Amino acid sequence: MSVEEAALALWAKSGDPFHPLLAHMLDTAAVALAVLRREPPRTRTLYAQDWGLPEEEAVRWVALLVGLHDLGKASPVFQAGWEEGKERVQRAGLPFGELLDWVAHGVFTELFLRRLLKEKGLPERAANDLAAALGAHHGFPANAEEKSRARRHLKAEDPLWKEARRWLLEEVFRRLGAPLPPSEGNGEARPEAVLRVMALASFADWVASDPSLFPYGRDPRRGNYLKEALRLAQEALNRLGWPAFAKAQRREFGELFPYIPKPNALQEKVPALLEGACTPVLLLVEAPMGMGKTEAALYAHHLLQAGLGHRGLYVALPTQATANGLFPRVRGFLERLGEGSRLELQLQHGTALLNPHYAELLERAAPRQVGEEEEGGAVASAWFSARKRAMLAPYGVGTLDQALLGVLRVKHHFVRLWGLMNRVVVLDEVHAYDVYTSGLLQALLRWLRALGSSAVVMTATLPPSRRRALLEAWAGKEVEGQDLGPYPRVVLVGEGVKARSLPPAREVEVALEVLREVDVEPLAQRLKGALPGAVGAMVNTVDRAQALYRALGEGKRLTLGELAQILGKEGGEAWQEVLKALPERKDEVVGKVLPDGTRVFLLHARFPAEERALREGVALALFGKGGPRPKRAILVATQVAEQSLDLDVDLLYTDLAPIDLLFQRSGRLHRHERPRPEEHARPRLLLGVPGDLDFGKPLYWDKVYEDYVLLATWRALSGRDRLRVPGDLEALLEEVYEGEDPGRFPEDLRERAKKSLKALQERRDREANTARRLSLSELGRLLAYWDEGALVAQERLEDDEEKAETQRLLTRLGDPSVAVVPLFRVGEGLFLDREGRRRAPLRGEVSREEAEALFRRAVRLSRFPLPQELLKEEPPPAWRKSGLLRGLRSLEVGRVFGSGERAFRVELDAELGVVYLPV
Repeated sequence: MSVEEAALALWAKSGDPFHPLLAHMLDTAAVALAVLRREPPRTRTLYAQDWGLPEEEAVRWVALLVGLHDLGKASPVFQAGWEEGKERVQRAGLPFGELLDWVAHGVFTELFLRRLLKEKGLPERAANDLAAALGAHHGFPANAEEKSRARRHLKAEDPLWKEARRWLLEEVFRRLGAPLPPSEGNGEARPEAVLRVMALASFADWVASDPSLFPYGRDPRRGNYLKEALRLAQEALNRLGWPAFAKAQRREFGELFPYIPKPNALQEKVPALLEGACTPVLLLVEAPMGMGKTEAALYAHHLLQAGLGHRGLYVALPTQATANGLFPRVRGFLERLGEGSRLELQLQHGTALLNPHYAELLERAAPRQVGEEEEGGAVASAWFSARKRAMLAPYGVGTLDQALLGVLRVKHHFVRLWGLMNRVVVLDEVHAYDVYTSGLLQALLRWLRALGSSAVVMTATLPPSRRRALLEAWAGKEVEGQDLGPYPRVVLVGEGVKARSLPPAREVEVALEVLREVDVEPLAQRLKGALPGAVGAMVNTVDRAQALYRALGEGKRLTLGELAQILGKEGGEAWQEVLKALPERKDEVVGKVLPDGTRVFLLHARFPAEERALREGVALALFGKGGPRPKRAILVATQVAEQSLDLDVDLLYTDLAPIDLLFQRSGRLHRHERPRPEEHARPRLLLGVPGDLDFGKPLYWDKVYEDYVLLATWRALSGRDRLRVPGDLEALLEEVYEGEDPGRFPEDLRERAKKSLKALQERRDREANTARRLSLSELGRLLAYWDEGALVAQERLEDDEEKAETQRLLTRLGDPSVAVVPLFRVGEGLFLDREGRRRAPLRGEVSREEAEALFRRAVRLSRFPLPQELLKEEPPPAWRKSGLLRGLRSLEVGRVFGSGERAFRVELDAELGVVYLPV
């Protein structure tokens, strides 16, 4: 038989009918063509600049490359994987011979294309990089051992296989009609150009591999095959919700934010700075809370999209709670901007499916009955809700972690980066990150600029060295000596650096009172003595929060139903959201009532997800803006209330914490204008500092924060009786973080400061090295996965990886943790509730409703050795079949962990959440 007949016998998808390899390659190329033709003009310009070709020729060249992604399937190893297909290939004249070890087809794609693209005339370096990128379409480039095994196969194969592959390559070239790019310079393809091909290949392959979108068995010999594949690609993108991007028309600020009578100084300065911007920019907004940074950032996105042709928006926040809080606001803004048009908006974090606002958008995007019109406005299509696809959606709100995964060597990280290409990426609340996460953030900024995106970075508290590092990551050069003006400020980095200072929205003088006795019993008495009023306490550990809650006294458990009965149905939006939980959750405990009528609430991260969400809602409703504010109430919270919630208390106690976080916490004092008890007419911050400055046992503050930073913060605040917010912020940040000199400490603390600073610097160095090693810290390391150390070579990190030794390397270093579902033993069964009414499904099939119910009960725990033991165990059989549940472990309440004096029992208390009790 001829080479053509042999090549056409090769299969890509098994089944009856099977799908020929050439057909799938052309289908995938067609998807790439359809995607790029729907992109805004600026995206196509980026591809054209990558290859030095006119736009249409560049689009065809890239689509051709994408079509070659599965050339590795033209190998005996792959073709032998389906017996019926193997027999057909043998009948076509392709012999198999002796097969050695299995090798993934992507490895063969790389080896084949390295040779064939060079034979076509592509420079060696560009051919090698493109071959490795296309071979990585299933998530990772091949390592040296994989390529070595593949070469052993190639030495043994019949020459006819090579001829069949060459025919396939020439046929794809002929059908696409794409010219080779001009070979100029040193023959290298820029890393961003390679990534743009690499990611599009995976995206297009996912779409073209779906038989419901591209039916198998279509004959690629038909002359109109590519035209028909393009029609199917257009229909597929329509069904998936992939939009045709349209140029945005500039709108006025008041049109998009009708609830703001007049833009403030920040909201006026941002458009002025952006005026005339003709290249992507970094906009750094340093301003305290309450200055309308969110609206300024969203308007900046609109101006950049209208002026530069950006294709969408991603808003990255530090926590799931902050992302949940901002999601409805971003949706409202986009719907006003879109004026009724349909737009794809994803909420991106691990528990997004539990968010009712997101669930509504998923429902709106569900397939309609025949003849039923699609709804306009925001929707969340199911295809994009998958973890690895969500960043492809043009609009998104989520956690910073989801964006940082794009610069970590996790599977398909390049797809995430492609999703952020030519978009506006808003990075909100960028301040309290460790050196490791900051290193990843700097890598992300480098890639965003290279990919043609703009970034808006917002912060309330940023040490000068961190600010400089972020600006230099974007600018690619030192910005030392730039006069940025006093805080608060806006800085624009584009062709140059421009900065504007702002008048603060308000200057608040906070009285500072130091408490040297920090035991929970006297602290509880002090808090109760501050009543009446709405009093807050922020402490550094969950155990301490639970102990303080108990120390406030015995009281009657307060359920949601009782609270609603007391406070009625009138109140702000946050209270109305809480009331939606009635009547299903009316018996759920949300706090307690002391004998004198004081209501006490507890908020931390060790509650099951649905309980934590309800308690966050209650705290926001009662201690926030416009709610039914109680006259006597105390909220005890950990860091979850530090940034995530718009809380406003009359008096605040806080444990000593790093200076930037103390300013964050102080921002919860007198946050809104409202009547207050006379004794709380002025804002007052009670600062807990142990008399002996021992932050270790039993406080464990040194496990949460660096000893040196706590000491430096205390030294900076010593002798002060007031803080000006934000007036004192910048000077204190500089004193704590920039003036790291143990010699400035009192003599009795000097040696301790010296040792703790040395330990801190060593840790920073380790974290910085880890960030460089595991991330794409430099653009040129895009394909260098396997030559930078044993750790990388041994671990292919997954974005849902559960191994304790790799989990901590996914965006934030820290102790390993595990997500568990606490279960109660009642008789012979395990149940979700103490009473034994809701049996936990552990075997058989789990319905969608059951899976979501289990997921809502999950809580993440890190106490050693709990994660280490549970991660060795398999999830229950029924959970392994569910994408939502397979990362969870069941935990029977009352189980003992550890041994000897360190043994503890895990309990779930209705008031306290998960507690660890000594055995």
